[in-house]
Amino acid sequence: MMTSTDDAAASRREAEARRAALAQYDILDTSAEVVLDDLVKVAALVLDMPVSLVVLVDAERQWFKASLGFEGPEPPLSAAICALTVRQRELLVVPDTTRDPRTRENPLVVGAPFLRFYAGMPLVTAEGVGIGTLCVLDTQPRVLTEDQAFVLTTLSRQVMAQLDLRRALKERRTRERRNAAILDSAIDYGILTTDLAGRVTSWNTGAQRIFGWSEAEMLGNVADRIFTPEDRAVDTPAREMETARTMGRANDERWHLRQDGSRFWATGEMMPLKGETGAQEGYVKILCDRTAQRRADEAMQKQTALLQTVTDHLGEAVFRLSMDDTITFANPAAEAMLGWSEGGLIGRNLHDTAHHHHADGRPFPREDCAVVKALEAGVALRHRETVFFRRDGTPIDVITSNAPIIEDGVVSGAVVTVIDITERKAVGARLRRSEERLALALNAAGMIGTWDWDLATDTVYADANFARIYAVDAERAASGAPLRDYVRNFHPDDLPVFQAELDRVLAGAEGDDFACEYRVLQADGSHRWLLARGRLVRDADGTPLRLPGASIDITDRKRAEERQTALVELGDRLRDLQDPVAIAFTAAEIAGRTLGVTRVAYGAVDSSEEYLDIARDWSRPDVVGREGRYRFADYGTYLPELRDGRDVVIRDVADDPRTKGHPEVFRDLGVRSMINIPLMERGRMVAVFCLQDDRVRAWTPDLVDFARNVVDRTRVALARLRAEEEQELLNRELSHRMKNLLAMVQSIATQTMRSATDVETAKEVLAGRLIALGQAHDLLMGGAIGSTLMEPVVRGALKLHEDRPGRFRLEGPELEIGAKPALSLALMLHELATNAAKYGALSCETGHVAIRWSVEEREETPHLTFSWTEFGGPVVTPPTRKGFGSRFIERGLAGQVGGTITLAYPPAGATCGIVAPLTAFQADG
Repeated sequence: MMTSTDDAAASRREAEARRAALAQYDILDTSAEVVLDDLVKVAALVLDMPVSLVVLVDAERQWFKASLGFEGPEPPLSAAICALTVRQRELLVVPDTTRDPRTRENPLVVGAPFLRFYAGMPLVTAEGVGIGTLCVLDTQPRVLTEDQAFVLTTLSRQVMAQLDLRRALKERRTRERRNAAILDSAIDYGILTTDLAGRVTSWNTGAQRIFGWSEAEMLGNVADRIFTPEDRAVDTPAREMETARTMGRANDERWHLRQDGSRFWATGEMMPLKGETGAQEGYVKILCDRTAQRRADEAMQKQTALLQTVTDHLGEAVFRLSMDDTITFANPAAEAMLGWSEGGLIGRNLHDTAHHHHADGRPFPREDCAVVKALEAGVALRHRETVFFRRDGTPIDVITSNAPIIEDGVVSGAVVTVIDITERKAVGARLRRSEERLALALNAAGMIGTWDWDLATDTVYADANFARIYAVDAERAASGAPLRDYVRNFHPDDLPVFQAELDRVLAGAEGDDFACEYRVLQADGSHRWLLARGRLVRDADGTPLRLPGASIDITDRKRAEERQTALVELGDRLRDLQDPVAIAFTAAEIAGRTLGVTRVAYGAVDSSEEYLDIARDWSRPDVVGREGRYRFADYGTYLPELRDGRDVVIRDVADDPRTKGHPEVFRDLGVRSMINIPLMERGRMVAVFCLQDDRVRAWTPDLVDFARNVVDRTRVALARLRAEEEQELLNRELSHRMKNLLAMVQSIATQTMRSATDVETAKEVLAGRLIALGQAHDLLMGGAIGSTLMEPVVRGALKLHEDRPGRFRLEGPELEIGAKPALSLALMLHELATNAAKYGALSCETGHVAIRWSVEEREETPHLTFSWTEFGGPVVTPPTRKGFGSRFIERGLAGQVGGTITLAYPPAGATCGIVAPLTAFQADG
């Protein structure tokens, strides 16, 4: 079942077919034609219709080729009833258009001219494509009789016949124009026609170009003037026409004459020229100037004879092979090389005869042979080294080449040349062994190559290794190149030294030995250090003739010296620096300058070990610095290696699996290779030393060792600076603590003596208080003077009174407090414990003290709450007066932390509460 989509596609194909068919008739928008106008008039008269039309239906419009009785322009295609006729391909009759569902809503029916009757016969091409209709219309309903239908059908065929005649005439004119154009464009071929008597009836441009006569000069004249006098004497033109008439074709290959009397060799043929009835009307002759080819053939024959002579005297074996590898020609050298008699190789298969085994004796199948493959593929083979075998089985080392033989565009075989290199290979083997021994000797001496400078011609002859290190073409160096070709790649700073040494030797004042160290720039931008040594050769009168010598690569030694010098410089400069940023920058600068990299930075790692902070980096003058914070994850996946303390060495960030996923960030940084060396402290990464370069670089172990050495020295310098800072801080802190301690001892002694009743009592009380102060101070010293934890302070202050487990029950979070508040807290707890031992819970076996502390939010500020509560002691009676202990408790710590302290004496046991800002407790003042 057809869908709407299928219907639409079919309609589009049909419309395109109509458009193509109408293009062949070339009739749209042409002028009126009498024959078609007459046929329209006949249809109207015979059928008694007021309107008669020849309508052509294009893909997008309808057009009236002939019309009678229709006023105005053609209606649009959407209103064309003829479109229905074209699609159904048969006579369409609509007796009353207002009743037919296909037409009753048509604009021409419901509006002017109010059509009521339609009859149309489609116009169908020979290819079966409907291109239009012959139709009649009326404003009244009608019935079309059988005779009238016959008339309309017959007239539509006449319309189509006129259209086909018009198309045929158009195509004939097109063919005639095309044929004329072809004849005129065939300037390399002379094409002429004659009548039966041999008089010229046409003469193309090619004939005029070849013969020299124009068409006007030849028309009506006998064509035998183009033949030579010899051919005319034996009646060759007439015999040629007779052969063409009787045989249908006469080949023509002979000398012909031009208008100027010169001769040329032509090939061609003559054929009968027949009319539309098939009767012969004359002859057509086609020929082509082949003079150059004939002369080339003659030259080729002479060349072939010469080539035969040459091949007979060649030292190389020459074979001609057919496509199946059969030998059709072998020169005397080939027969002698393979040990065959004259003519003995002809007809034999070359591979089976001379190439049947490998050098080691293994069989050599034809399908594996490169010579056979090249022959079968019709391709050239150049200088293939292999082994052939003589007739007696003796192997021969040979080089073979073959070139395909192409005849008439088809490969018909090949020419194979074979060169015996057995002796050459033996000589080459001896030479290679000699060169290997020389290379071993040179390498053992650290040499990279030798040279010989001819001073008279300024020509330096050098070996391949020497040429490579100086960036000179090896072949040019072997044949000789001027000195400037070598020194152009010297480091500019070293040229004056080289020239001075050269001048000294040539002057002859201090001996003829030449020695100079200098740098040579390499293609990758790096440089090599060379030591050149030579000895001047003079003639009998002392004139300098030659300066031969050798170059030794001393790059490793020089770079080791540079790195050692750099390390010495680093130690000297770091010794006087007191700023961590300056230390890190100095290390980066020296490492970058020595290794010749793009950028070096020493960065600190944050506590999460996720970020690197670079305060200042070193970079080349043409490179922008990159200070700031960097996240390791943005630059690759190597962070776990750094955290494990392993160096990250990357030759090419674009290829390394750890970094190749981040090409944009490295491109923005201008980084192509890098080294990252982590600095570890107590198992944690605290810093990274980064070296980066803008080119791919092979980081050799000695380079990495140098970078690690720089890192180690930098770490020592930073550790020295940090230790000095910590020592200074410790000294200041000790001084401060001693002053505080002496002041506190003085205060305790004064207050104790002032309230004591006798000397013995004063001694006992003062001793206890000083012991408590000493224990608290010991605790703080154990924490390196600085802040300490709350619980150890409490336990240390009460240790003297803890006569059994459970006396003091502590509860509170782990919390740091400052050194001075810790001393005051310890002394306050000592006073509370002393009072409890005399009068309170610690004075009996069942008593204990609960000590609790916590942090609470008060007025949006963290506060420390500390409480002392006694249980299980005798009934407490509030004191009648305050002694030193009570005043110390209320004023000492309160004054220290700025909080409030509350002492109470309920019967169940004494209590003490402290509330102060947490920051005051943690201050180290």
